[in-house]
Amino acid sequence: MVTERKTAPGRLSFNEFMEAFRAQYKYGASQPLKKYSITEQIIHKNNRNLHGIIVRAPGNRIAPVFYYEDFYEAYRTGTSIDECIGKMVRFVSKNKFPDNALSDMFTNWEKVKDMLIIKLMNYNKNKKDILQRPYMIIGDMVAIVQIFVDDPTIGNGCVSVDNALLEMWSVGREELFKHAFENMNRFRIKAINLLDLRFDEEEEKTDEPNIFVVSYDAPFPGAAVLLRAEYLGDFAKAKDMDFFVLPVSVHEILLIVKRPQIGQEHLFSMMQAINSDTALSENMLSERIFTIDRNEKTLRYITDGKEVELIH
Repeated sequence: MVTERKTAPGRLSFNEFMEAFRAQYKYGASQPLKKYSITEQIIHKNNRNLHGIIVRAPGNRIAPVFYYEDFYEAYRTGTSIDECIGKMVRFVSKNKFPDNALSDMFTNWEKVKDMLIIKLMNYNKNKKDILQRPYMIIGDMVAIVQIFVDDPTIGNGCVSVDNALLEMWSVGREELFKHAFENMNRFRIKAINLLDLRFDEEEEKTDEPNIFVVSYDAPFPGAAVLLRAEYLGDFAKAKDMDFFVLPVSVHEILLIVKRPQIGQEHLFSMMQAINSDTALSENMLSERIFTIDRNEKTLRYITDGKEVELIH
């Protein structure tokens, strides 16, 4: 989400800074960057949406990520845009990030299979991008497999598994997804009650719905927790509550306690508003509403007023 920031007179706002920075690295005199592919992406990190700049050498899967937020803080303290770009150029030039540094890891199935994770995305928004990748359609969503890299020299990041890697490993799609789903059980899940984040001392109203934000407590999009029906069922049982489940983005899901005053039409309107927000639509996950009950460990989705079991 783009956030307009206040700034001192004579200084660019955050949005203006991004535009000037972008124009400079695209059209300025930073020749060392001309040979690189530069893309920008909103990256969810440390519970924040950051504006990432990904600088990738031709043919490389691994690429360093820089953040506009970091450069802007330097700019506010007196560093020029040219100096910020210069730091990025020097870092990229010094650290080549060659694929062969991790080639053994990527080419060796025995080494890579424990690094596989699941990423859950909206199918319609990504159906062209997944054509060269193994995928699994789940309702109006699609699951792909990624390699989660956590290396002290380059930080952490994810590399999507494509059909070429699968062929190189001589591994079938079923085995690939089996390992990825099993690996997800190793990651801690966090559930935050939004009512716990109140900043006043008012007495909690009894008619306020409990809303939990649930995701993986890890540096990658965490909405694949939606597929952990056993965890969600255990959570509902521990809270002694039944929940509506809203897949609001690729980063997290919402659990809203089922109460008579909370109608399905209201929840669908909420989802429609979230998905139509241009600042949020990039991370859209699903248009469906799900349910999980305390006495079951089965995720169901609502269609035509009925609850149907989600099968994947």
